[in-house]
Amino acid sequence: MPSAISESHGITAVGSFGAFLHDILARAEFIKPTATIEPALNKSDFQDLQPQLAQVLGADLSQSNDPADLKKAQRFAVIETAVRDTFSNLIATIPIDSPDFVKVWNLFDILSILSDSEQCDPALLFWLVEELLDSQTIAGCRKVFDFLESRRERITAKHFRQKQLVILRTCNELLRRLSRALDPAFCGRVFIFMFQSFPLGDKSSVNLRGEYHVENVTTYDQTPADADGADKMDVDVKTPDAKKQQQQPEKHLDPDALYPIFWSLQDSFNQPKKLFDPQHFAAFKAGLEATMATFRTLKEPPRSKDKEKADEHKRALKRKREDAAGDLATAFNPKYLTSRDLFKLEISDLAFRRNILVQVLIVMEFLLSLSSKAKEKLAGIKAPNKSVTYSDQQLNEEDTKWVGKMKHMIAEYLKNGVDGAYFYRMVETVLSRDKNWVRWKVENCSSIELPSLPADMFVEAKSTAGRLAATKRLRAAPLGSLSLSFLDDGGDEAGAMEKLKAPDRYTLPDLATFRRKIADDDFEIEMPTNNETKAAAMEGKASKSWRALRIASKYKLASFDKIDDDDKIDYIFEEQKQSTGEEEESGIDEGSVFVWLAHLGVAEDGGDESFDFGDYLGAYLGVWEYTVAGGGGFLDYAWHFGSLT
Repeated sequence: MPSAISESHGITAVGSFGAFLHDILARAEFIKPTATIEPALNKSDFQDLQPQLAQVLGADLSQSNDPADLKKAQRFAVIETAVRDTFSNLIATIPIDSPDFVKVWNLFDILSILSDSEQCDPALLFWLVEELLDSQTIAGCRKVFDFLESRRERITAKHFRQKQLVILRTCNELLRRLSRALDPAFCGRVFIFMFQSFPLGDKSSVNLRGEYHVENVTTYDQTPADADGADKMDVDVKTPDAKKQQQQPEKHLDPDALYPIFWSLQDSFNQPKKLFDPQHFAAFKAGLEATMATFRTLKEPPRSKDKEKADEHKRALKRKREDAAGDLATAFNPKYLTSRDLFKLEISDLAFRRNILVQVLIVMEFLLSLSSKAKEKLAGIKAPNKSVTYSDQQLNEEDTKWVGKMKHMIAEYLKNGVDGAYFYRMVETVLSRDKNWVRWKVENCSSIELPSLPADMFVEAKSTAGRLAATKRLRAAPLGSLSLSFLDDGGDEAGAMEKLKAPDRYTLPDLATFRRKIADDDFEIEMPTNNETKAAAMEGKASKSWRALRIASKYKLASFDKIDDDDKIDYIFEEQKQSTGEEEESGIDEGSVFVWLAHLGVAEDGGDESFDFGDYLGAYLGVWEYTVAGGGGFLDYAWHFGSLT
């Protein structure tokens, strides 16, 4: 196509590169036969591009990589001139709705490949995009932005410093052309493209001086509707008495009386610094309280079931971009309709009330940043940004309580209605994140980028993570576990089972065996080798004494009366006296005699009497000696008799 070949402008290299570019575009049509933006052309599709460029321009492009090199600057100028001529011919002859306009998208992809290889100016692609946007209508700009969004990661990956100013200028010029009332979705796309293109810590979009958009003025009818309506509410700038204010019930105003008060709040939203004036702040408080009182009296009309089903169906479906843009345009408008005749209908709309209250919450957060607690948090910053700290302003304690109360009231109100909890959660999340950005701005936008990790540290961390995540083999004998080697016994299972059946494993030991062991422990306690052996001996003696007492309780319970000290239990090891034959031959039942004597009161006659009890009912083997004393003898005999029986 001869019209696509650029003129030489008196320079042979420009004409040569123009013809070469025409051939490359022809090759691109075979590589990408579709007429759509996708798929993109890649460097692998033109592997012989660099040798051909060296042949066309008559120089080896692999040399002299210094940007200040004169030859490289000349090559950049030659390529830019030829590309601009080709681009101008394409957009002049092919409308953007035509399928042949894919040649422009292919040209942009080729420039992206040349830019990444440092064979042309990195900003050349965005210069052409800027000219293309200027030459198109809003509908055409949407298609151009479709291309930019599809190639964003690729065209901003390299040499971003040379491109960022052109990107910023192009997007700002496009935003000036767009109407935020008619094209809010497209404006959002432009902002999102900039946010995703620029680094998170870039200062180009930060309002460091804390300026407000004072040009966005809300105009409304300030003439009163009638004389009576003006007298319905007297907005006094003086702070009312707290006691009287608590006694007065909360009253709401009719729409005509609320109209000027409600729209006057926009002055504070537009310029929050006006609230530094006490009179303006008092009027703001009165107007906001009147607005909230009216809002709380409004009730949302009941929704029909058919409408609820339709809304649920809309949420379930995936909307196309055009449909979503239309929905946003109908649900959001940056400029309010301030006609007095429409005011009653506006405040009856839940979406309108929510938009206003979100504005109020933003102002509430601004006022809370002036409280004493907020000032204390900023005291630790070494070099704060004085433009946004307002160090000469501080909210007093009474106003701080009022702001907190009003914020809580608005939060509870936003939670009501359709999807109220979800809506307030979303608003609260945005405001909480905005606090972090405000803090970052106060700190003069310190760098939030972390330095890259060294290669050796990355390798070490990777190996450590792999080592920790690897499956470990179990030990044959885990730490802290008891050895079970006693069950082996040389592989003889029958012998191991016989050992488990040994009588000494389940029969009670003889009481006499503990006597020597306790004596050894006493010796070690009195003359210990060290503190550890003494502690072990004391623990061993306590265990042996307890087991000896348990065994002795079976047939030597009487010996327990002689034990006065827990550490001295020798009495249970003494042999008991055997009963005499005369006592056995007498045939006298000593237990019966004892009961009989106790019944007759013999035990209560004074004097000393001794009674020897022998083997009674097989329970006691020794001889008991008991002296009957006057007064308590009967009870003592009764106790011993009870122990015998």
